[in-house]
Amino acid sequence: MATQILTSSLKTLEVLAALADCDTGVGVSELARRLGGSRGYVHRQLVTLVAGNWVEQSEDGTYRLSLRVARLSAAALRQAGLDQRASAAMEELAAALREPVSLAVLDGDAARIIHRIDVDRSLRVDTRVETRMPMSKSASGRVLTAFESPVVLERLAGLGVELPPDEDLAAIREAGYAHSIAGYQDETVAIAAPVFDPAGHVIAAVSLVGPVSRFDLDAAVEPLLACAARVNAIVSGTSFVPPSQEGR
Repeated sequence: MATQILTSSLKTLEVLAALADCDTGVGVSELARRLGGSRGYVHRQLVTLVAGNWVEQSEDGTYRLSLRVARLSAAALRQAGLDQRASAAMEELAAALREPVSLAVLDGDAARIIHRIDVDRSLRVDTRVETRMPMSKSASGRVLTAFESPVVLERLAGLGVELPPDEDLAAIREAGYAHSIAGYQDETVAIAAPVFDPAGHVIAAVSLVGPVSRFDLDAAVEPLLACAARVNAIVSGTSFVPPSQEGR
């Protein structure tokens, strides 16, 4: 006999998926409309998800995903083999510029490295796999912040996470990449570009780092963007054009 499917669980997962499709918090009535269910039933699902810390309710009464979901997202990317699928492009970039290349994801309140390609050159600053980097100062953190949804940024700010100023985020989105800023690992400089899922949501950042004494930031921009474009194409299965580059 086949194992019975828990339809209630499927409906709860549909609520999470519907919340993920929203750029901002959403009310019970609107969510019920999107799901085609009753307001009361959707509300009970939301209350249950809030109790499990998968969803949180804002002061205005709307609901949004909690940052706990970001941990699932990071784990899903690892288990889906994003690091392995991106390796070839990352290895070519590391070989061309002879500097380490990393892949990082948003993990709670920081950017965390999940994959790294090393080179046979010295680098004093430790940026191993599992290293966590600040959102406001690291290149990966800054580019992930720039392309994140407003609801995620609101939650991060609500937790007291230091974020780049709005003018910096706008400049990063316009350029399509970010670099680390003074005061963070002063012996090195890094540059990072975003990786998107097929729906256009940022899921990771690919970065290049090197000592200030030898790293040519300007010369690194085009190779990094080309590497990110390759990774985006692998993820989406198309000749992907990052949102910041559309219409150029």
